[in-house]
Amino acid sequence: MKEKKKKSSKREKWLGAAVVLLLLIALFNWRPPDKHVPDELVGQWHTADPNYSDRWFDIDSVLIDFGTGGATVSTGFIKEVKAVSEGNRIRYTITYLENRAPKEVSLYYDSGDGGTLRFQHQESTIWKKDQ
Repeated sequence: MKEKKKKSSKREKWLGAAVVLLLLIALFNWRPPDKHVPDELVGQWHTADPNYSDRWFDIDSVLIDFGTGGATVSTGFIKEVKAVSEGNRIRYTITYLENRAPKEVSLYYDSGDGGTLRFQHQESTIWKKDQ
């Protein structure tokens, strides 16, 4: 009986040590999503394109708002911002929650000409930040 208890106790100790080791590895390797919104993105943006004269979007450290025409606004809570350099511009991908549904928008930021943004799916339209 003592023999079984010793074997069981040894197994439990090894199992406990393995679990603690796995938790420590996970703790040191896990990184929370980068929610930091770069300063160049923060602000309200408009375009001179007459097709979007009643449209705008606003980015701050927590929210992304889209003025979708008329008096309607769509708001999302920013969960993550990823940046990838692509030549002389940066592609920012903002992941956000809108009505509890995950959504994503990708924007190209060009620092030239005072800083401009273009939506990845609509590169012909240039957006400028309000001063």
